[in-house]
Amino acid sequence: MFNEREALRLRLEQLGDAEIQVMRELRKERQDIYSKLRELDRGSDPVINKKSSLIDLASAAAEELKQSQHAADKHPSTKTPSYTIFQSKTTIHREAALNILSRHEEGLKGIKLKTEIEKETGFPIKNMTTFMKSLMKHHPEIKKPARGHYILQKPKSL
Repeated sequence: MFNEREALRLRLEQLGDAEIQVMRELRKERQDIYSKLRELDRGSDPVINKKSSLIDLASAAAEELKQSQHAADKHPSTKTPSYTIFQSKTTIHREAALNILSRHEEGLKGIKLKTEIEKETGFPIKNMTTFMKSLMKHHPEIKKPARGHYILQKPKSL
């Protein structure tokens, strides 16, 4: 019990010393930043150096974003990916799997499907079984008639 009490007291002292050291480092970094800012202020144009409110900065950033989007809409790039930038990897994988399975009426083995999905999307699939179980929950038209074999059943036309 005495050793534990002494060890805890020693650890508290160590924490106190560490806090002081961290505070000194932060204070030094803050001073370095302030000195660099003062140096930049001395050499900059006073009109440009005007302090802006946070709202002004946010509106300026929003305006720049609108202009860049407008310019991108005017001049679309020649190579556009088949998926949008804001989709998750799983969504991209799912779309690719549906496309691949729709091209193969007889279905595919899981390993072949995995390599084709990875080749088409450029993203690896870590666990194919889990991925396919999730895909089959979202798309009940995907069936697994045999072990490791997946097929996309199309609805019968009348």
